[in-house]
Amino acid sequence: MSDYFADSNDENARDLFFKRKNYRTYVISTEDVSNIVDFNFGEKLLYGRVDRFFVPMVFDKTFSTTKKLKNSADPSKSVSVMNFVAEAFSDLSQQFDKCAMAGKISSNDKYLSKLTAYKAYEDPKRKYLDYLDSVFAALASQFNSKQIVFKDFGEFMREIMVLLPAFVKSYPFTKPAYMKSRFCPINCSALVVEIADLDPTNDAEKISDFISSVNWDFYVNACNSYGFVVDKLIPWRIVADIGSEIMLEYSKKYNYGTLTSLDDIIKSAYIPAHVGYYKKFKFLLLNLYNKLKPKKILINEECNGRTVTKVVVPVDYSKGKLSEDFSDIYFLELYLKIRFLEEESEFQPHEQDKLISDSIALYRIHGVGRSLYNFERILNKPFDYRGSMSYISIQQKARRDAEEP
Repeated sequence: MSDYFADSNDENARDLFFKRKNYRTYVISTEDVSNIVDFNFGEKLLYGRVDRFFVPMVFDKTFSTTKKLKNSADPSKSVSVMNFVAEAFSDLSQQFDKCAMAGKISSNDKYLSKLTAYKAYEDPKRKYLDYLDSVFAALASQFNSKQIVFKDFGEFMREIMVLLPAFVKSYPFTKPAYMKSRFCPINCSALVVEIADLDPTNDAEKISDFISSVNWDFYVNACNSYGFVVDKLIPWRIVADIGSEIMLEYSKKYNYGTLTSLDDIIKSAYIPAHVGYYKKFKFLLLNLYNKLKPKKILINEECNGRTVTKVVVPVDYSKGKLSEDFSDIYFLELYLKIRFLEEESEFQPHEQDKLISDSIALYRIHGVGRSLYNFERILNKPFDYRGSMSYISIQQKARRDAEEP
């Protein structure tokens, strides 16, 4: 066990706090360029997963394709990123090869002599569905422990809406909320390449294998030259800076020359996370209903002064029956209420009701697409959630004020 840096999270809280602090201090002391970025700080946490209005977004494979990286650690597995990012990484890798052959950098560094891609793009749809399995399991546990029963979908949703307020702040339910959460890796942006397969909790290994490497400065500067930034907390993770001039030059060569600016990339290569997802929203709820539905329930009723126990079998729903029994407005209102529960917003109850009412009115006139995007733009204000840059600034100012005599 290292005396100065954490080897894992399996240490007491006090030691872990100071060892993590030592790592951050050590990294800061080595920085002389601006492309070492803390993606756990402020709005950087959301990089590649929200648009300019902080509306959650996902990479759109129907417009922009991914490209397989040639120098992957396992050739049998497809390791890919957005096409122009793959091109930039290929050129970066060739630069390492040339400099190693010319003796300009060490040729026997474990990770920083020849770049190898271990991990890159992760499909957000697959990641979300895997995550949702754990959410369903957690909700099932609460239903069992509280002995919650229901006889139809309406009763089921009323019970769910009682449980969700205390649940979704920590464990988001919808895909848009998942995309903004810490459960969603930045790899889902299709902008990330990881050149090692190490434990991200092992700071000692980060120091020995990367930051103390004789090739570290070359690595950081070379990444900068090809439009990449280095993740401060995971130094083997490099992220395409799609706002940099060099990365934009790469993007112009792809997608019929349409990606010529940062806005072009965001508008064309990504779509709002609710698009596509919302069409499946009610059927995900139906899936959860079927998972939690008891085979039968016992209901006590009064009959002629006596208590009679009846056996009731909960209603079975097909997709068609669910759509017949519950209107589109019903599911839209459910979705909007759940989104309010998931976000750290300052909307008062009457303001929430007004926005929901306006969103439903907009849906009736212009359809679900415009209704949901307008709602998400209003809901996802970046200035009031815990962890945002403004939130951190306010907290720091409050601490300074408290410390002043």
